Amino acid sequence: MSQGLETTLEELHEFVVRLMTNEPHVRCRVGAGPLSPLAMVLNELAELLENRRLSSTEKFGIEALVEQSQTMMLTCDTSERIRYINFTTSGHSHETVLGRSVYDFILPADRERVRGFIRGVLETGEPAAYDIQSIALTGPQWYAVKVGPIRDAGRIVGFTVITTDVSNLKRTQLRLEQSLRELARSNRELESFASIASHDLQEPLRRIQSFGERLKSAAGPALGPESHDYIDRILNTTARMRRLITDLLTFARVTSKAQPFVRVELGEIVRDVLTDLEVAIEQSGARITVGELPALEADPTQMRQLVQNLLSNALKFRREGVKPLISIEASVDPGARRLELRLQDNGIGFDESYREQIFTLFQRLHSSEKYEGSGLGLALCRKIVERHGGTIEARSSPGSGTTFTVTLPLEYREQGAAEHPQS
Repeated sequence: MSQGLETTLEELHEFVVRLMTNEPHVRCRVGAGPLSPLAMVLNELAELLENRRLSSTEKFGIEALVEQSQTMMLTCDTSERIRYINFTTSGHSHETVLGRSVYDFILPADRERVRGFIRGVLETGEPAAYDIQSIALTGPQWYAVKVGPIRDAGRIVGFTVITTDVSNLKRTQLRLEQSLRELARSNRELESFASIASHDLQEPLRRIQSFGERLKSAAGPALGPESHDYIDRILNTTARMRRLITDLLTFARVTSKAQPFVRVELGEIVRDVLTDLEVAIEQSGARITVGELPALEADPTQMRQLVQNLLSNALKFRREGVKPLISIEASVDPGARRLELRLQDNGIGFDESYREQIFTLFQRLHSSEKYEGSGLGLALCRKIVERHGGTIEARSSPGSGTTFTVTLPLEYREQGAAEHPQS
């Protein structure tokens, strides 16, 4: 036992209470001060009682497994009264527990919920599990509980209860839930701010663009080449700003304005996107081949955004004098229940040292003067893919084109969905 601070009277009192409740392995901290010899004597007494308790039984058999367990175990009859318990909580002895209703040791607010689990076990024989808050003021505060039937010649005559201390896990879970609530509130506030800022910024930009176009139309003949160039730059900059604001708002709303997940045919999504980009495809002379594409559970609007952004990217970053060759293919892993969507082009490509940078907000590898855009397209793609529980990556080399690979689950499962019983 650790030395250091003095052994206190409170520590000794708590130890004696736990010893009286037959709690296994209990030991008192032996510190400094005048009470330390008493702590040592009590520890010797605890070891003596523990050895005596198993003196008449097999020290490595089922009795030792139950009696020495750090986990509380009890059995109850069909009247839901406690018939056996391996150790009790502070403040209770075996005599004050045996024969009493199991619900006497459950918080009133939890009794009906727990009664439903126990009655289900007695009626169906199917085990049940749940989380519960401790009724004791000291010791563990949360338990994971498993309830199972006791059978005698095929007839259910009672049930077992096994509890495990999950206090630390539960406290972490509660903190996480609180953080998620605060994050959701912050996201709502951020979206509200983004919407207001978007409107307040878009309006003056619209006016600048409108007056610029009027000035160019009305005074065009009287203006020299330099003045025309200034006006064109103003209009182009205004258009880029409006596009940037729209893309930022779209990025911010990937989660908050998302649609429910439904069955989506990727083939139909690609056909719709090809129709939308028909003019750009004709102007670039692109040849696009599409393989057989599977269906999946997804947000159809965001799947369309994803495909359109990737395809627009391939059309935009083409090599000068070379017609774009683009292929869209997919494969399915039946065992993992995932699909892999690949979009390959023969464009300008990029150095793979920038593989992560291209998915970052506002990160551009090429001049906005030569290749228009806000620098948000691929960042939006990654956010959409991650919202769907997938991954996206790019492989490329300068002058040799790029292959984007998107991996998505065929059936969507909510991120962070519990794998354990509900509390």
